[in-house]
Amino acid sequence: MRSTRRSRVNLESPASRLERHIANALLWISFIVGLAIFSTMLFSHGNTFSIVEPIVRLFAPHASAHTLAVVHSVARKMGHFFIPTVAFWALVLGPLRDRPITALLTCAAFACVDETFQTFSPGRNGSILDVMLDTFGALLGFFVHVAIQRWRVTANCAKCE
Repeated sequence: MRSTRRSRVNLESPASRLERHIANALLWISFIVGLAIFSTMLFSHGNTFSIVEPIVRLFAPHASAHTLAVVHSVARKMGHFFIPTVAFWALVLGPLRDRPITALLTCAAFACVDETFQTFSPGRNGSILDVMLDTFGALLGFFVHVAIQRWRVTANCAKCE
């Protein structure tokens, strides 16, 4: 019996394949560095405070400056946890589909690059705690992704029986 599947001939030379991989890596690195620079400017302390303060004032109009500072600090740390969770999902459902470990490593690399840029930005400081929070947020996304994938496999196996 003859197979209906066509074989694909790879006409790409090893050198051009290597060049393509290097170009892809450089594009990813450029994207991560650009995003880190953008996030360093966008999510500065003053910018996030201008978002948090009106929300707190809406629910607690007479909140003290100390309360505002505490809520703002908690909101910033929660952002360091949940934004990488969403970033992981954006990667694993988009350009890094079926490559969750690569998506996780990309999020961790971004956390390191972002905090490094903050170290050299005026009025900002990089923090290893923020890198850890970012990485743990991406890990949360990773573990939820793995759990969903396993659930899908067991659900499909149950249908087969």
